[in-house]
This record gives sequence, structure tokens and C-alpha cells, in this order.
Amino acid sequence: MVHKKNNLILIIPAFLLVGTAIGVQTGSLLKHTLTGLLVGIIVYVVLSIRNKKKL
Repeated sequence: MVHKKNNLILIIPAFLLVGTAIGVQTGSLLKHTLTGLLVGIIVYVVLSIRNKKKL
């Protein structure tokens, strides 16, 4: 069986870009960009812990 490549790390820049897009629309670019980065890191940590427990 082919081992699926783990692309979990790509969640962090995805949340960063979403935060940047929201920041551009609302006018507070830095605040929303940092919030997106923080949320991306938290989601990455939670999902990697969950995936390790399943294995």
C-alpha cells in the first residue's frame, strides 16, 4: 500500500493567508495576520497530536 504524504504543515500558511486577506479587507492587516499565524500553529499542533495518538 502506498504511504500517503503528510501535508499537515501546509495548514500554517493557509491560515496566515486567510488572516492576511481578512486584514486587508478590514484595515487592520498586522493584527489579523498575526491572529491567522497563531491559529494556524495551534491547529497544526492539535492535529499532529491527534494523528500521533491514532497511530
